[in-house]
Amino acid sequence: MKVLKQSLLVGLAIAAAGSPALACVMAPPATPEVQRQRTLDFQTSLWDRSEGVFVALLKHPGQIRLEGAGGAPGREASLKPILQLKGPPTTTSMTIRHTSFTSCGPAPALDALDPTAGDMFVVYSSSASPTGASIIGTISPEKLVEPRTRAAWSQAYGRKANPAPR
Repeated sequence: MKVLKQSLLVGLAIAAAGSPALACVMAPPATPEVQRQRTLDFQTSLWDRSEGVFVALLKHPGQIRLEGAGGAPGREASLKPILQLKGPPTTTSMTIRHTSFTSCGPAPALDALDPTAGDMFVVYSSSASPTGASIIGTISPEKLVEPRTRAAWSQAYGRKANPAPR
């Protein structure tokens, strides 16, 4: 009985520690309205948590092997900022990459690392001076639904297309 209790406690401790095998929980099937609300909530959260948001072009996408995951395949790419939406101007390119492998697949789950995605993304950074490690989200423009991000893009594009006279 004592061995059973110890085994149960070890199992609970592993689960409580956030074992990667237990990390992937798929959302239950939902109606289109619920899916749209989930997307909006996620994008709103990205905007709220970001110190910097910008539009970037994807450059040099490629495949890598994840060393800490037994050589599992992952991806990496460079992001070249072209339009600032929030925070101080970002002009330096940065590299993003998968860094681990969970039961859901390679992580972090960024749209820009999806080989079927396009070549332009809205990029969300937790830092006002973004690096690859500070990128918390990337979204393809056609998936963008959050109104503040869309408005910021429209305003920033207008400023870039019609610069103020000097």
